[in-house]
Amino acid sequence: MSKLQFTVNAQQVVREWPRIEQYQNSTLRYTPPKDFSAYWQQQICRPKIIRTWVTLDEIWNCLTDEYDWNYQIGVDKLGEKRYYPYDWPKTRPSETHFEDYLTTFCAMADEAMLNIRRFERELTDGIMEFAKYEEVVENVIEHCVELCPNIVYIEASNEPHGKSFGKLTIPEYMPIYDAICRVVGRLNRKHGWNLKVGGNAMVNHFFFNNGWHDYMKALSEDTCPDLRIDFYSMHIYNTDHNALNQMYNIHHADVVKYGLPDVPVFFDEYGTQQCSEEPIENLMNASGILTGMMRASDLANFHIFPWCTFHNPVLQMSYTQFIRLPEGGYAPTANGHAMKMLSNMLKDEVIVRGDTSYRVRATKDGSRMYIIVTNPVDEAQQVNFAVTQLEGVKAKISISQVDEKNNNAVMNPPCMKLEPTNVSEAVIVEGEIGISLELPRYGFAGIEIEVE
Repeated sequence: MSKLQFTVNAQQVVREWPRIEQYQNSTLRYTPPKDFSAYWQQQICRPKIIRTWVTLDEIWNCLTDEYDWNYQIGVDKLGEKRYYPYDWPKTRPSETHFEDYLTTFCAMADEAMLNIRRFERELTDGIMEFAKYEEVVENVIEHCVELCPNIVYIEASNEPHGKSFGKLTIPEYMPIYDAICRVVGRLNRKHGWNLKVGGNAMVNHFFFNNGWHDYMKALSEDTCPDLRIDFYSMHIYNTDHNALNQMYNIHHADVVKYGLPDVPVFFDEYGTQQCSEEPIENLMNASGILTGMMRASDLANFHIFPWCTFHNPVLQMSYTQFIRLPEGGYAPTANGHAMKMLSNMLKDEVIVRGDTSYRVRATKDGSRMYIIVTNPVDEAQQVNFAVTQLEGVKAKISISQVDEKNNNAVMNPPCMKLEPTNVSEAVIVEGEIGISLELPRYGFAGIEIEVE
């Protein structure tokens, strides 16, 4: 069993704690009922930005040139007449209709991002004309923003390099990016809006294989008069908790190298496992993303959107934050508990001393403290730490631990919310208390301290 020892100084404030849990994802591939978004907000927090989607081949019929603004999500209307499969083989019909999905998810957040995708391969192969594509995209964005005025960010395609999303090269992608820039420029001028454009939602294995360098170089050489670079987006699915920082540093080196705008970076999909239905991988992912998000919370102008608030447990149990119960309603998974713990963090971050490998962050607000400790490895960990510089006589300590047995609706149901696993009191001696706990493999804990 490994050991983790550290000291938390309750009076030495580092900074105001950033609300890293307030950037979240939705999905169209396994859309929840329309009451879910409000439920998520009630359970966790109100996001600053929610990422939403529209699939052009569902909202617009390329054979009839007709729009179905409130289409039933996940119903393949083209079937064998489809030119390219995209991710339809992994799509499941939903009971939810598009406008219900979009309005409820947008309502849960201050701002929304709308990802525009499909027809990338048709454009590249000359099956569809760019003029028609721009017409459709303009109508769709206009409709969506009029429906949900808090849509601010327009993301041009999703992982376009991937087989399920068009399998485009950077030279094939750039004309699509430019087309969306032209559309947004026209809409902003027409309505006085301030829609922002960004991309390319590149996943890490393409990123590290010179893909991001190629994209940044292409942006620097783009001569489109309407070119907009309002944000950059990228994705990462990697067990290395330092990979976020590595990608961030590579990106900023390219910003300087190519003279590009230093605008926000959205890691708008993040996971540490692969798509899986294995229950243990939900816990592994939760412990991993919690560690990675805390590790990357020091990065400036940088926001992480974990994947995903809700998804198909058969295909993506590893990522989903909530599951739907057979009798109705929802239950949080370990991923959901990770978001809850981040939302429990308090106003100011205080200093942690010791070799914690970024597995510990501590916060305070007045007489209260909240500390997160993670163990994202396949080995149990003994955690021993002291909290110093406390001002009081005694402290109530409440530990909520998540592991294979505790607070785990996937591996050991039932579990309807994050519950304390240990509650105790400690006498404060010379301003100090000691706390010990054992975290099993992939376990993590939120520790609440109330000083009296």
